Amino acid sequence: MLRPKRNEEEPKKMKNSKKPLISVIMPVYNAGDFLVEAIESIRWQSYKNWEMICIDDGSTDKSLKILKDFAKKDKRINVIHSSENQGLAVALNKGLEKAKGEFIARMDADDISLPERFAKQLEFLLKNPHVIAVGSQSELIDEKGDFLGYKKFPCDSQKLYKMILEMVSIQHPTLMTYAKIMKKYKYENHQTAEDVSMFFKLLQNGDFGNTKEVLFQYRIRKNSNSFKDPKKTFYLTLKSRIKAVRKWGYKPNLKGILVNLAQLFLITVLPKEAILNLYEFLRFRKLGANFSSAKTLRPALIKER
Repeated sequence: MLRPKRNEEEPKKMKNSKKPLISVIMPVYNAGDFLVEAIESIRWQSYKNWEMICIDDGSTDKSLKILKDFAKKDKRINVIHSSENQGLAVALNKGLEKAKGEFIARMDADDISLPERFAKQLEFLLKNPHVIAVGSQSELIDEKGDFLGYKKFPCDSQKLYKMILEMVSIQHPTLMTYAKIMKKYKYENHQTAEDVSMFFKLLQNGDFGNTKEVLFQYRIRKNSNSFKDPKKTFYLTLKSRIKAVRKWGYKPNLKGILVNLAQLFLITVLPKEAILNLYEFLRFRKLGANFSSAKTLRPALIKER
């Protein structure tokens, strides 16, 4: 497991900073086993001027207590609590409403942001004014935090535009974008695939990008919404893609159309387990070769446990 070195005096340095404020939005539902590491990974970002909005969506485990404990010792952390579970989209929209920053950064309660994430992504956006949303390359870890591989995303904006019709072009919890743009929209209240429609909405305002660096650890969990019902996830995704073409001005190419037709056929005829195995083969088959020197990309503040 990768962990940042800790210095309890460090958060005090961000006071009176003139740097842009980043609002981190993190929905939480029964994430107790992973929540501490997720929050700590934000607290020890090299970029200090951020606020963290944690939306507890009716958790029944120790998540709310953990959130309140962190909020007491770090004033940048704000907690919103719902007495009942209302779903991921509702939680995300609550976070957007409360955000005060110039930039929005997404975070999930079971993942880990590496210490240079905010600094690198903010630098990317400021240097590339045509890009309105940026993600990063990701390490894949399992529920124990053990390394599984890498998930590679293109960095070229044109490739990302074409890619979004076939699969997500930015890993959702790695997203950083402009608040004034994201606040124009709301997440659609799906039980899964809520990120797809938001990405298409954002894409109307400019290009997408990804950093070349690995700045994130994405945890693979078999009980996630996408893995629970891959057929439903796909059908909701397809619905958003069709809506993007009809309503939001997305221009598909022939390859994208054919890929969607092929996906529709396979999703319809294959059983759940076969769908998951096929997805993992197609999406992750080239991992490893592209990041053979990935340790050199990890920030200096990181150490192996």
